[in-house]
Amino acid sequence: MKKIRYIPYGYTMRNGRTVIAQEEAAVIREIFSSYISGASLQSIADLLTVQKIPYSERTDVWDKARIARIISNAKYIGEGEYDPIIDEEQYEEAAAVKTARQRNTFKKNLEGINLLRDRVRCAACGAPMRRRVSNKHRIRESWECTNADCGERIRISDSHLLEKVTILMNRIIANTHLLLPRPKKRKDLSMAVQQISREIDAELERDNPSDALIIAKTVELAGQLYAESDAQLQIAASIARKRVSLMTPQEEFNPAYFGDIIAYITLGSGGQVILHTKTDAEIGDDENECNKDT
Repeated sequence: MKKIRYIPYGYTMRNGRTVIAQEEAAVIREIFSSYISGASLQSIADLLTVQKIPYSERTDVWDKARIARIISNAKYIGEGEYDPIIDEEQYEEAAAVKTARQRNTFKKNLEGINLLRDRVRCAACGAPMRRRVSNKHRIRESWECTNADCGERIRISDSHLLEKVTILMNRIIANTHLLLPRPKKRKDLSMAVQQISREIDAELERDNPSDALIIAKTVELAGQLYAESDAQLQIAASIARKRVSLMTPQEEFNPAYFGDIIAYITLGSGGQVILHTKTDAEIGDDENECNKDT
């Protein structure tokens, strides 16, 4: 019969009594030991998943939420009907580590959000978005479009927004070709190009055209055409790809990596995030997990 998790991981029912499941208890002790030694919730979950340690009969996939619940569960020190798996000192030490990390996470989140403040744009209209905080909602943070005619407001927590950005940044690190600029649509010559062309034509129609002026204007025209072409972006993308190849995937938002690669982000309906790189590429997610205010 398949084992369903009605009782905490590390315990099982035997003859109507809750008893320690020794193999799972060994995993519990290793989780606490690793966490206290500095391992992150995600790295512990990843390791258990790679090792195919079963969480239940239904799955051997672990995530950081499951690890967090284990770290915070007082039943493991013998609360109520449960026999202790770890001692109280180890439990308190893990709790102290958790508190310290939460403080550090808050500080890092604040640093990350301060960096994003001037780089978040509305996906609907392209206008800048302003961060708002309200205690009236379960998710306190939201981003409001500054365009009064748009009025878009996306409610998403700071930690979730930074997590989404980090996931997309890691996707770029793993696939540097994502930095290649988007192909540009053909368009008419710009006003600047047209103006320089007219000046060259006007000079050529003169009785005694100036060779020096024509050469100078031709060079200027070539420079303007180059500036409006994809060539500069292709060179920038090549340089950026080399720099990104030296980066390593991150578990948390990395301000230095973000500032090096990203020009701005757009935030859209459902909390969809799109990174706009300095090479004119776009990398986005397809999630719709956040709340849109109406």
